[in-house]
Amino acid sequence: MRALLFAIGSVGDVFPFLALGRGLQERGWQVTVAASPVHAASIAQAGCKLEPMGSEEDYHRMTSNPELWKPRQGMRVILGDSGAAGMVRQQRDLTRAFVSGSGRSVVVASTLAFGARVARDEMAFPLITTHLAPVVIRCHRQPPVLTRAFPEGWIVKLWPSLAYRMIDRRIADPLLAPLVEPLRAEAGLAPAQRYMNGWWHSPDRIMLLFPRWLGSPPSLPNRAIHTGFLFHDDQKSHDNNPALYQFLNNGSPPIAITLGSAMRHGRDLIEQTVRACTALGQRLLILSKDADQVPRSLPNTAFHSRWAPMDTTLPRCAALIHHGGIGTMARAFQAGIPQVVIPFCHDQPDNSDRVTRLGAGAWVSPSSVLRGGLKKVLEKVLNHPDMRDRCHALAAEISPKMAIDKACSVVAETKAT
Repeated sequence: MRALLFAIGSVGDVFPFLALGRGLQERGWQVTVAASPVHAASIAQAGCKLEPMGSEEDYHRMTSNPELWKPRQGMRVILGDSGAAGMVRQQRDLTRAFVSGSGRSVVVASTLAFGARVARDEMAFPLITTHLAPVVIRCHRQPPVLTRAFPEGWIVKLWPSLAYRMIDRRIADPLLAPLVEPLRAEAGLAPAQRYMNGWWHSPDRIMLLFPRWLGSPPSLPNRAIHTGFLFHDDQKSHDNNPALYQFLNNGSPPIAITLGSAMRHGRDLIEQTVRACTALGQRLLILSKDADQVPRSLPNTAFHSRWAPMDTTLPRCAALIHHGGIGTMARAFQAGIPQVVIPFCHDQPDNSDRVTRLGAGAWVSPSSVLRGGLKKVLEKVLNHPDMRDRCHALAAEISPKMAIDKACSVVAETKAT
């Protein structure tokens, strides 16, 4: 039994697939992970084979682009990148070759693996489209928060059908057609329409790597199944870090902040966080691989660590400030601590809205943080009488083992329709 996992994105996007890969290997599967080579070390530590997608230069070019984090430009940066067409073709070619090999083979494709979806229209093989966040499930009765920009955010909220048509006609279809249609034409397939309105979902199975309580809209496709969050920890995350543990042990639980592994433009936000925590008399743990994002001079109540084991570090924190990436958000839920989300774009506005509605935290815009608005939000979250109890209750709903068992069962049971 062989599985090909397309894991596209940053650490938070890739690690759930590594958790799945390890689970499948424990059940006798041979696992190949198609991902950016920047994740090569993590994939090797998970015991999986790497099929590199693009180059490290491609990854750094995209994540260094400040437009990636702007609500009106983020999707254009990803789908309009100079390497996007070659990436989708590479996905298609790798899928074709993989499913033509001997033995039973299943392809598990993340949201942006459009090349694997094209291959599924050409050939009959089990394809599982896998989504990490609820925002990709379109619903007209309970639409996700696609953006808070005006007027687009209000159009989505009040007239979701119109908003979806506008997104498809003006943004998604013009960006995706040059990536998808040349491949479809080569296979003699008719042109597809409104790619994000259903086509991008596999006809075989849709796997949602988050729990029902986070997102299960009325219009959920009948072939979709929730597994729950899948967690993976690099072995290096458990390396001895005496300075980190000394900081955690020598004082009250700190507030932690991370803006994600791909963020290159968060220094001003971190500086404002240092100011807010200092004003509140709160200790601060800054988690950032990029030292350039961290102020050179920190008060003795703040500590910077390039890496930390999230599974053991976050439960020792008073709260987590983060960008709203689904992987980071899931870790905060697992730790049972309140969250303050600073969303930029992509799935982050919707994720931050769900955190708020679940009573597990609050969100604040990047512009408000830069104007000094973080202190007030932190006070609200830290002093909320019921929020920590609510966070503990949600943490009790999370079972990593049950989620892995369910995800591996889905992979084993999925057949081409």
